[in-house]
Amino acid sequence: MMQAHTTTANTAKTRVGRPKAGTASERHSQLLSSALALFMTEGVTQTSVARIAAHCGVSTRTIYERYDNKYDLLIAAITQMVEQDVSAMVQLDDLHQHRLEEILTNIGRFMLNRVLEPRMVSFYRIGVSEFFHVPELALAIKQAGPERLFQMLAEVLAFYAAQHRFPKVNFKQAAESYCELLIAGPRNKALFGALPADWDIEEHINFVVALFLNGITGMEHQHA
Repeated sequence: MMQAHTTTANTAKTRVGRPKAGTASERHSQLLSSALALFMTEGVTQTSVARIAAHCGVSTRTIYERYDNKYDLLIAAITQMVEQDVSAMVQLDDLHQHRLEEILTNIGRFMLNRVLEPRMVSFYRIGVSEFFHVPELALAIKQAGPERLFQMLAEVLAFYAAQHRFPKVNFKQAAESYCELLIAGPRNKALFGALPADWDIEEHINFVVALFLNGITGMEHQHA
């Protein structure tokens, strides 16, 4: 837990109360989702525990019962979002029935659409400067976000390789390379508002998948 960077929040005991709908687990999940939405739109520095509590309709005590500070809450919220995304992605395809090209295309489409959501672009834009000053927070976010996605994709590649007797490679490194090829360029352009209006996401995904699977030589042979 990141005690060193605890932000003193306005914890005046305004008894907003807990939402009554749903189970405790559902209420907690909704708290994380609502808090993350606030972090994404207002930034981490500007978002206090008191602000989160008011936004989510709970008391600050409810939040502090689970989390020492807003940074711990942020990591939990990101972890939940990523785990939900991972669960959705691994259900996109039956790995026994589809070619690896199709699996990578569908997973790539899901990931890229998520990364290019306006709120995600805004969150990344804000976070680049904020997280630089809190290195342990940046590391925790990396572990909860990108590292978890790399792990998921590496498991998919390893499973597919075992089923189809592909040669063993460093699947984690391969997963990182695929995500870098897929995401880095469009995301960086989106951060500066430079992603062309006519940019074709499907064309980009198809190119990246072909490059990842075949390499430049393989692509040249494929289109000869």
